[in-house]
Parts: sequence; C-alpha cells; structure tokens
Amino acid sequence: MTTQKARRSRPPPAGATLLRQPGLRLLVTGSSVSLLGDGVYTVAMAVAALRTADAASTLAVLAVCGLVPRVVFGLLGGVLADRLSRRSLLLVCDVVRATVVTLLGLVLLSGTPPLWALVACVVPLGAASGAAAPAFGAILPDVVSEADLVPANALLASVAPFAQMMAGPMLGGLLAAYDVGIAMLVDAGTFCVSAVCVLLLRPQEAHPGDAGQPPWAQFRKGLAYVRTRPWLMVNLLSGVAVSLAVSGAFTMLPFLVTHGYGAPSADFGYLLAVGGAAATMTAVLVGALGPRRRPLLSSYVMYVVGLAAVAGLGLAPGVWAATPLMALLFLGTTAGNIWQDTVFGSVVPRRLRGRIGSLDWVASTVSAPLSITLSAALAGHVGVRATFVVAGTGAMTALLVGLLMIVRSGEPRRENVGESLARDVEAARTW
Repeated sequence: MTTQKARRSRPPPAGATLLRQPGLRLLVTGSSVSLLGDGVYTVAMAVAALRTADAASTLAVLAVCGLVPRVVFGLLGGVLADRLSRRSLLLVCDVVRATVVTLLGLVLLSGTPPLWALVACVVPLGAASGAAAPAFGAILPDVVSEADLVPANALLASVAPFAQMMAGPMLGGLLAAYDVGIAMLVDAGTFCVSAVCVLLLRPQEAHPGDAGQPPWAQFRKGLAYVRTRPWLMVNLLSGVAVSLAVSGAFTMLPFLVTHGYGAPSADFGYLLAVGGAAATMTAVLVGALGPRRRPLLSSYVMYVVGLAAVAGLGLAPGVWAATPLMALLFLGTTAGNIWQDTVFGSVVPRRLRGRIGSLDWVASTVSAPLSITLSAALAGHVGVRATFVVAGTGAMTALLVGLLMIVRSGEPRRENVGESLARDVEAARTW
C-alpha cells in the first residue's frame, strides 16, 4: 500500500511538467511547425532553383541573396527586439514570410519562374528570418522562469532537429515530387500556424528604459555591454572563428559523400538523419540532467568534442565510419548550444537580450560567405578530405583558445540591476 502511494506521488517527467505551461506549449508548437516548414522549403527551393537553371551557381546565388539580408536584419532585429514588443515582432515576421511564400507557391503552380523571381522572394524571406531570430532567442526567458531555462531550452532543441532535418525534408521531397508549388503553399501554412501561436502567447512584457533613444544609440549600448563582459567577447570572437573554419566545409558534405567516400548521394540524407536523431536524444538527456555548475565551461568542452568530429569526417574511410562521427558532431554542438542559451537567458539583462542575441547570431553567420569561398578553393587544391581535416582542426584550435580564456575569466554571474546599469554607463563613457 505504501509502495502504491509512493508511485502515485512521483512527479511527472520534466518535459510533461513544462508543457503544462501554456506559454511554453505555444512556443514549442509554433516553433516545431515552423521548422517543419523550413525543412519542406529547403528541399522545394532547391528543386525550383535547379528547374530554373540546372547549375550549382544558381543555388549559390540564392544562398547569398538570402544570407545577406539575414545578417543585416539580424542586427536591426536585435535593436527592435529590445525596443518593441518581441511578440509583435515575431508575429509581423511570420505574416511577412507566410505572404511571400504563398506568392512564391502560386507563381510555381503557374510554371517555371525566372531566377530573378526566386531572388525577389528569397530576399524578404531572409530579412524576415533575420529580424525574427533575436526576438525568438530573447523571448523564452519571458515565458518560463529562470529555473526552467535548461529543460525548456532542451525541449526546444529536441524537437528542432527532428522537424527541420528529418520530418521536414522528407515531407518536402514527397510534396516537391508531386508539385513544388504545393510544397511551398504547405510551408506558407506552417507560418500561419506559427503566427496563431505567437498571437495567443502572453509573455512578460516590460517597456525598455532606453526606448526613446535612437536605434544607433541603443546598438552602441549593446556593444558597450559586450565590451565590458569578457565571456561575451570570447563568445563572439569564437563564433566568428568557428564559422570561418567550418561553414564552408558543411556545404561540401554531399561532395565528400560522393567523391570522398564513393557512396551514392542518398547517403548524405542518411548522415543528416543520424545527426538529427543524435541531436534530439542529446537534448532530451541534457534536459534530464538539469543545470550544470559551470554551464559556459561545459558548453565549450562539448563544442570541442563535437567539432573534433569534423576533422574525423575527412579521415573516415566511408559512410559506415562517418556515421558515429556525425552523431558525435551533433551531440557536442547540441549540448553546447543548450548550455550557452541557458547562460544567455539567465545572465544577460532583459533590456539587452535582443541586441546581444543578434550580435551573437551575426558573429556565427557573418564569415560564412568567406568560409564557403575559401573551402571551395582549398578543396580544389588539396581535395575535399583535407579540407574537412583543416576545418575541424581550425575550429578546435579556436575553441580551445576560447576555453582557456573562459577558465581564466570564470563563469559569468547574474548582476543586479544597479550594478549592471553602473557598468553600462561607465562603458558608454569610455566607448
């Protein structure tokens, strides 16, 4: 009898408890459905682009045209996320993306559009995605308590790879085989679902104290905050270095599969599925483990472990050996991202989360075009295998340097409002 009572009194799993919170439930639902649509869009846009002009340069043009506005509006979105309602900003971005993708789907249903028409859709999509990224990253601490940040980040991280890397591309392939226009309209529908979830969301909104200042002055405050926090400066510089080292190599993974391993191109999808499954399981495990005593240091250790696998991919004799390396890559980066996001949400003041989040996101993105160019040139001279070895070694070196600097500076701590404002004022005077 006592045993039965004890069993009945056991608390429910952490994920089930979290999903009882309506705000997080809406955020997870909207994000999952939107990421599913992103997976559909990735496949559908590739099919549409190659039907327009069957050349690798077509994909490159669309990638650059989408990336540039993402970076520019990512910075602007950071200021807007601290200046306006984050919920309203996310809602506007979802409506813009739903409208643009709907128009694109209707155009594709009527025939094969010219390249300029695809570019005209990719540019506003990149801008809206860039503007939404800082707001989404900053709104989670407004929805859940600080104690729930680790399991909440883990929950979001567990559904993201399944939706975006596994279910979405599979659905996109099936829909694009039938009609690529239909696939785009399905993607537009996912943005509508996300918009409804955001509309129903009720986060803790607070009017920022510097809302009356011009955007450039607010942006300078974000830079001043980073400048006086060594751990954030290390994060930004490490992000730039790692992106420069590995972004280009990742774009050549299909080429490594076919030319390095001598395997069919379908094995590229298999490796992505392995990575997605590893990321999902890692997120569940990290959420179950709970908060770390030194989360920032733990994140760097996991990043080093994960990105070591990039060099291993260049040395692997075939897909069978690349499979555990792909799992290790996503295991390390997923755990690192969860702990980094937790530090960000618990330490950075609410009034600055949008700006700091945008700087962090841009730092990990801005060097991608240069990385793609350098990796392509390197692969042409020394081969794709050697390119992966160089990329992984470069990323590990940058992260080990960052790890040593974090050990020296120590874990960041949460500042009280008065202390934080005093440091910001002093930083602004010396900027």
